[in-house]
Amino acid sequence: MSTDYKDYYKVLGIEKSADEQQIKTAYRKLARKYHPDVNRSDPGAENKFKDVSEAYEVLSDPDKRLKYDQYGDQWKAFSQAGAGGSRPGATGGASYVNPDSGFGGLDDLFSTLFGGADGGGGFGGFANSGRQSTRSADVDYKVDISFYEAYSGTTRSFTVALPETCARCHGNGRITTTRGKNCPTCNGTGKARGGRALFGNAPCPDCEGTGQAMETCPDCHGQGSVEGTKRLNDVRIPAGIKEGQRLRLAGQGPNGSNLYLRISIKPDNRFERRDDDIYTEFEVPYTVAALGGEAKIETPEGVKPLDVPAGTQSGQAFRLTGRGMPRIKGGKGNLIARAKITVPKNLSPREKDLLREIAVLRNDGVTIRT
Repeated sequence: MSTDYKDYYKVLGIEKSADEQQIKTAYRKLARKYHPDVNRSDPGAENKFKDVSEAYEVLSDPDKRLKYDQYGDQWKAFSQAGAGGSRPGATGGASYVNPDSGFGGLDDLFSTLFGGADGGGGFGGFANSGRQSTRSADVDYKVDISFYEAYSGTTRSFTVALPETCARCHGNGRITTTRGKNCPTCNGTGKARGGRALFGNAPCPDCEGTGQAMETCPDCHGQGSVEGTKRLNDVRIPAGIKEGQRLRLAGQGPNGSNLYLRISIKPDNRFERRDDDIYTEFEVPYTVAALGGEAKIETPEGVKPLDVPAGTQSGQAFRLTGRGMPRIKGGKGNLIARAKITVPKNLSPREKDLLREIAVLRNDGVTIRT
């Protein structure tokens, strides 16, 4: 990799998955931190300021960001080729021209970031470019369903809490102070005074070119977004869905992002799920366990009869093939039922006499209470 390569994501301190608002917020924070006008005693601040601004210029432009992500340290060569030469590694004189390029220069960079001083689309005679907005980060929302809903599938409607762009600050996180004070960084001029060789008459990054002092937006507390709600109707949850699985609702999140419904299944005191198998217990009277017969077993589809062989022991497992959880791709798991032998607490005199006879016949070697 070339020594000229800069990791712009590291420069701004963001992840590669960062959206447009996160990029903008990171830039503003660092631009204010390293602005030469507030770091006159630090000779390295101006270079850091330039690096931060260069990183923002690339990552805030969808086309430049795409080329940077694809070509790494060759992205500049690719951009130069697109401006009228050939692509790196190409032959012939084929050129790449992007008519939707987001910025025409650094003045457009600041114009797009801060907006026009007159509230229009431009600043200092430059119009904002028609940049494509970057989709917001996907949202994960927890949904609780019952065991039976996971078994049979269900259709649910939800009202979910989703972040919305703050109407007061338009996502900036800051507003012009109501006290009418001049910006302390530019002394009310609205112009960035440091780094003229690079930025010319760029607007002040602290006041965004207004010349007035800024303060944290009281509605969103500097976050740029507030909590809103969205109604989702008739969302289908398929039978057999598992704990922690997510359903993707494409485009239903903020600004066209994806909304994921993360499934949480409430425990059921009758059934335990292990992958696609269901485990349960069923009661067997001691007489049926000894002699054999029919017991009743509860399944997710209702009570079913089960033939119990003579001599069934407590804890003995019976496998009911195809009675378990449905598989989303088809088929079902098994139902594993363990026998629980029940012994009556209150016996009639006749029952006691009969059991005493049995004990004697079997020579069980126990003392029979009278």
